[in-house]
Amino acid sequence: MAGMQLPRALRDPRLWLAVITLVLVLRFPLTFARHRPYLMDFNVYHTAAQRLLQGQGPLLYNTPTASELMYFKYGPVWAVAWLWLAWLSNHLGAVVWSLLTIAWCVLACWVSRRLCRRAGWRVPVFADALVILWLVRPIIAEFANGQVDLLWGLLVLLSLSAFVARRPWASAVALAAAISLKLPAALFLPYYALRRQWGALARVGICLLALNLGGAWLVAPSDPVRLLLDWAHLLQESGSTRAFEIGSQSLLALLARYLTADAYRLNVLALSMGHLLLVASLVQAALFGLLWVGRPEGLGEPRRTLIDGALLTVAMVLFAPTCWIATYSALVWPVMLIVALWTTAHPTLRRSLPLLATGAVAALASLLTGSHVWRWLGVRYLRGESYVYLVVMTLPWMGLALFLHLLLCRHRLSKNPP
Repeated sequence: MAGMQLPRALRDPRLWLAVITLVLVLRFPLTFARHRPYLMDFNVYHTAAQRLLQGQGPLLYNTPTASELMYFKYGPVWAVAWLWLAWLSNHLGAVVWSLLTIAWCVLACWVSRRLCRRAGWRVPVFADALVILWLVRPIIAEFANGQVDLLWGLLVLLSLSAFVARRPWASAVALAAAISLKLPAALFLPYYALRRQWGALARVGICLLALNLGGAWLVAPSDPVRLLLDWAHLLQESGSTRAFEIGSQSLLALLARYLTADAYRLNVLALSMGHLLLVASLVQAALFGLLWVGRPEGLGEPRRTLIDGALLTVAMVLFAPTCWIATYSALVWPVMLIVALWTTAHPTLRRSLPLLATGAVAALASLLTGSHVWRWLGVRYLRGESYVYLVVMTLPWMGLALFLHLLLCRHRLSKNPP
């Protein structure tokens, strides 16, 4: 095998990250600079920033932006953080936003690689490219809509990195920022509680309050508490109204597709909405409960925290009531971890049929997110819908397979640590 090694220059991960950066710059910011794009979610941030500059802060959560269904749904701290967008035109802002998205993506890969090395897992030089290819469909959707899921996943990853580096306040600030951006990141809070990490829990609570109360005061100084209540009300309303759209790829939407009599007729049961919500709650509770099965403490630290962090990252994506294609771009860390675990190639992983099966399902589901793959298979439409992968819900199947795969890896490694 020694004769098949890559040239020394190609063994530098920084070169691969530079190539990834160049490809993404050519594909997105330069294209956006030449042809003005319509970035649906970015338009929400841009419009909200302009309204804040015009003194309409108290109406932040009460007035739609790009369309009747598009509201600013993020914590007040993020309204303040994105205020600078108001000074840019929509076109220039879209180009700058795509450059920031590249930075979040590359930084997530770099931090993921460092965390794997810190835990003693080997990471191949091509791991970053493999992660991008695995998540290529969600990442394309992230750029095409100007969304913030890569930033969301990066904030969670930075929180994990600071936690294992024993920088508790930095970890708390990053997690509080992630929760303020998208609420499902709060799944880390019951995890900390069950591990009796009371200090971590308290610090995150303090940071959440400080960030968003401070942000609300800057946005609506006359009544910051009312602004926070408006935010909570909007989150509750938007979760229920958009949870079952065709583009929704959450665990709840997956269960609805196969357990209720919807228009696509793929269901094996015809549950009522009340029963569906009960089943979804039980499934989510069971998946979260699986984190406490076995003896994960046998992994030692920081390995247990890092693997658990990857599992919770997958869970926060799956459990989000409004989860879209781009939301899965937040899974850079879990996918990088799987690549590292298999590269380290502990014998106990190689001999496990369940591990091979869950890994194969996750890889196949990732492959089937491409419309061209379905066309190659001769399936152009399913129940009148050309986006076949949305109908069969390949992304939540991939998320479930990744979760089970990581759980099995953790179980195997805790019993037979390398």
